[in-house]
Amino acid sequence: MIKEIKSKDNSLLKYVKKLENNKFSREEKMFIVEGRHLVEMAKKSIKILFCLPSFEEKDDYKNVYVIDENLMKKISQNSSITEVLAVCSYIESKEISSKRVLYLDNVQDPGNVGTILRTALAFGYKDVILSEGCAFKYNFKTIQSSQGSVFKLNIVDGNKNLLFNLQRNGYKLVSTSLDVNSEFLSKITFKNDTNYVIILGNEGNGISKDIQEKSDLKIKIEIEDIDSLNVGVAGGIIMYAASNYRKKD
Repeated sequence: MIKEIKSKDNSLLKYVKKLENNKFSREEKMFIVEGRHLVEMAKKSIKILFCLPSFEEKDDYKNVYVIDENLMKKISQNSSITEVLAVCSYIESKEISSKRVLYLDNVQDPGNVGTILRTALAFGYKDVILSEGCAFKYNFKTIQSSQGSVFKLNIVDGNKNLLFNLQRNGYKLVSTSLDVNSEFLSKITFKNDTNYVIILGNEGNGISKDIQEKSDLKIKIEIEDIDSLNVGVAGGIIMYAASNYRKKD
């Protein structure tokens, strides 16, 4: 069903604006995506769609509202004009079942979290755990940076108890650490028949001390002329090295 909204005081438009607030988004279990690519990826989760008259695929969706550019600018978080915007329902997480799992320990920047999610999908990591201190997975910047990966990954809101439970069930915990006793990544062989959790830490403080102490392996990347790498860059290097993307069982 396609309707038209002409008033800036419309209650649905006000609702969309309120969803920009993470607290309200959590209460409603709804979030926003913008742009053709993300809207297409989010199709199964879409509850309401807003679009400009020029959006040709409007008949492919339910609950469609056509608005003009001025109204779209009022509800859009993009700096450039958005042709289509959707309100989506939260995606229910599943039990962790893959052999390669990613755990983000208090990674706070939404752009970093989104970049890591995008990379995780590219290298075959289907299960990602976000600790309580991580950036909100449905934050607008997280979704944009993930390039829609949030719709294809099993993203679990978890904590250290979940992490250590995985360890008790046979997963090897692999922490990134600049400690002098850490092993260089190039010297490590990740076995295809072993389950691993790759742990990436906070941008400033790294991985929590108790997680470090209980990890089965601490690793670092060989680098020159600088102290550290951005967590998204480091995560990509480590995920690729630890994946069985190149060498299937």
